[in-house]
Amino acid sequence: MTPARIAFVAPLAWHAISGEAGYVGGAEMQQARLARVLAGRGHDVWMIVADFGQPARVTIDGVTVERSYAPYAGVPGLRFFHPRWSGIAAALERVQPDIVYQRTAGALTGQCALWASAHRRRFVFASAHDFDSLPENPFLGNPRDRWLYGWGLRHADVVIAQSEAQADAFRRNHGIVSPVVRNVIEVPAAPRAEESADRVLWLGTIKADKRPEWVLDAARALPSVHFMLAGGPPPPPMSGAEDRRVAGLAAAIPNVALAGRVAPGEVPRLLARAALFAHTSPAEGFPNTLLEAWAYGIPSVSVVDPDGAVSGAGTGVLVRNRDEFVEAIGDLMYDSGRRRVLGEAARRYTLARHAPDAVAHVLEGVLGLATPTSATQKT
Repeated sequence: MTPARIAFVAPLAWHAISGEAGYVGGAEMQQARLARVLAGRGHDVWMIVADFGQPARVTIDGVTVERSYAPYAGVPGLRFFHPRWSGIAAALERVQPDIVYQRTAGALTGQCALWASAHRRRFVFASAHDFDSLPENPFLGNPRDRWLYGWGLRHADVVIAQSEAQADAFRRNHGIVSPVVRNVIEVPAAPRAEESADRVLWLGTIKADKRPEWVLDAARALPSVHFMLAGGPPPPPMSGAEDRRVAGLAAAIPNVALAGRVAPGEVPRLLARAALFAHTSPAEGFPNTLLEAWAYGIPSVSVVDPDGAVSGAGTGVLVRNRDEFVEAIGDLMYDSGRRRVLGEAARRYTLARHAPDAVAHVLEGVLGLATPTSATQKT
């Protein structure tokens, strides 16, 4: 029997799957990782991305990447329909997937669900943020986008949650039973060396709702501690004003270094020097950056506690406000023994729950997939 063809529809995921420098969001990184893992287990995996100048069709790590529309082409207002919606639909027609997988609430959810329904294919929506499970998603200000997301959510064959908290919210707010498929992370063979770790690392998209200024406040309060801020602005049409503002403020603080936007392959180099990971965003799904740090045995100071991973598993320190954040950073940077204990717990937690084969096995079960005995030859 021919294995099912799975298409991840992720317009902004080219840099995540290719490893090229450019915007890489958490949802895009998760889809790229899942696609690689499933392809490595012999599944017929495709990814539909926007046109960033790459070939029309290319295979990367066993994943066939199909180009769709140019992300900023077209007349504002009209480009929602063409080339964006028409480009996604045309790519789906070329790929002809049995399963359409789309992650993150938005108009694209409804667009993918409509195509799948019209072609009698399965549509899978995967939550990327706690807001995706709320009665109304505050990220969706456009009534058109809200309607399309709601229609797609109601017509999905499967709605996947990242955490038990999200699954509970989908059940309460939408009457949807959502299986939990945890975020996947490659776990290195060994943790980073403690001897080379000498700084606090913050990694993410630099925008106001992620509160990077907390790191600047900690740096001012702790002048003997070194901080590294890594990340760039969000993609257009979102504003890059916060990135520019943070860069201007950081220039006046001698113990803060800016790495700028970092390609996925460069992240391990930053983690190798991190004694502690700082996470300041108050609303998330299950942050990729926390998992990346924990996989390397780096404890965190964070304001989020997804499924009790911080408070229950001891992967770091949970704080409630800016003052507690600064205090926890100072305490841990001067206590290498406690950092080591927390870092070891963080790595154990990640290995047990987020390693690729464990996550892929759960996803295969949710989608009703049998692991193929050999890789599929694609045409």
